[in-house]
Amino acid sequence: MTQITVDAETLAKLHGLSQPLDFCDEKGRLLGHFVPSSADRRSDDLEPDISKEEIRRRAEHFQGRPLSDLLAEWEKRK
Repeated sequence: MTQITVDAETLAKLHGLSQPLDFCDEKGRLLGHFVPSSADRRSDDLEPDISKEEIRRRAEHFQGRPLSDLLAEWEKRK
């Protein structure tokens, strides 16, 4: 893995690496995502942005396809 040392000026541009970041090129194309490692990250940072009731509602009305069907279709496209 490549390791990059970030100087203070760059760190300031990256908002102190206190939140997830998207890295884009000059044309705005997404290069990748960066999620900072943080020892003081709280568990509530990992909570979904929707309520438990909404999660239940979506689960009740889910109309997906079995994984076996998706994999079979994917194999046919190879």
